[in-house]
Amino acid sequence: MAAEQRRVQIIESARRVFAANGYAGTRTRDIAAEAGINEAMLYRHFPSKEELFEASVLESIDAAMYKALDNAKEIERGLAGSEKQVDEAITQFISDLTDIAVDLGPLIGATAFGPDSPVRTKLIERLDALFNVATSITTAGIPDLIHDGIDIRRNHEKTFGAIWFTASMSRWLGREIDRKEIIDQLMQILYTGVVERPSDISAN
Repeated sequence: MAAEQRRVQIIESARRVFAANGYAGTRTRDIAAEAGINEAMLYRHFPSKEELFEASVLESIDAAMYKALDNAKEIERGLAGSEKQVDEAITQFISDLTDIAVDLGPLIGATAFGPDSPVRTKLIERLDALFNVATSITTAGIPDLIHDGIDIRRNHEKTFGAIWFTASMSRWLGREIDRKEIIDQLMQILYTGVVERPSDISAN
């Protein structure tokens, strides 16, 4: 097998093992076994577990982030259009967040709740950049639709957190992850909320 093919094989194996066991619970021998090689072969490509973790996690996260940021350009144009286009743009944004949270949820969890490391710092930087772009597009594109007192940046963070936890709970309980259901329910919460505020409670 060519060196580049072997590297890809090791990264894909590491991604599965890290997602299942987290950083602390993963041993290089586990990754080598998953890839069908010995540890000596693994170390020829990746001198340390941290370097392998960075390659397997951040490459996946980067690909998803770049896709979401590319879609952000289309979303920005949609927010400047008709009501239907605005609705489609918001739905696309929620869909992109859902894809990241569902597809990369285990890897994000393994990184975010793992040891303090350069990889964890880089993950935080990438999520921060994504939320900054989303906030700028939202506040510039639909300022008249946003309720007073809403912190859009914090709202995006909470939305992502809700999706990630929902997907995680489904995995823990052995349920199928229904992306459409997640998106539909978040859109309902976004537009109409869940319950009405009792009339005798002050808005303050």
